[in-house]
Amino acid sequence: MEASTLRWILVIAGIIVIGIVWMLSTREKNSKPKATRRSKEKKRNKGANRREPTLDGTGSPAVDESMEGVETGGQGELAIDEEPRIEPRMKPTPKPRQVPLGPPPDHIITLFLLARDNHVITGAELLQATVSTGMEFGDMNIFHRRPEGEEKPVFSMANAAKPGQFERDEWNTFETTGVVLFMTLPGPMHALDGWDSMLATARRIGEILQADLLDDQRNPFSRQREAQIREDMREYNRKKNPGP
Repeated sequence: MEASTLRWILVIAGIIVIGIVWMLSTREKNSKPKATRRSKEKKRNKGANRREPTLDGTGSPAVDESMEGVETGGQGELAIDEEPRIEPRMKPTPKPRQVPLGPPPDHIITLFLLARDNHVITGAELLQATVSTGMEFGDMNIFHRRPEGEEKPVFSMANAAKPGQFERDEWNTFETTGVVLFMTLPGPMHALDGWDSMLATARRIGEILQADLLDDQRNPFSRQREAQIREDMREYNRKKNPGP
């Protein structure tokens, strides 16, 4: 799993969450009942129909001349126009924060570690392996090997299962069938040195997790493939640092 792919997943997830929140808030506003002109008029007429005691004992209500001909509970002949209904103004969808993806790498070297004999890698085993090999949990919720004082990692390790991340608070229940180590070039050190470091780390983690080492095509990692990658790294160094 490449670092750029993991970042795109986070960007898309952020857009989906913002869209869901906006839809829920709009639905809640539209579901609130509105007070109408007719309901207000009924309340006013209800108060007008109240009977007041009179001196002659007839109990007739006092009627204002200006209200003659007005039907009970209605507007009668009064020329009162309905107030226009004001629809709620919909808020524009907020633009998601742009996440810088950085320039694409020149080259990516990948190694897989898949548990053998139907073995499942637990969170405790994975943490033991990363501590033993000096890898640290960090950006994008994956593990990294960084030289001292450097921000960019030499190589990283992600979950082989989608979406490739690890959950920080779920180590007690975490299980996976494999992990993937990858190195992007250019890196903080020479390509061949970085490759040697990643290969040694992958082999050590494989021993701890009882996992088989595979190449980028998920074929068993052979001596021929190792020699080919080492030659590719030498050639990359020559192109980036040509001699006089």
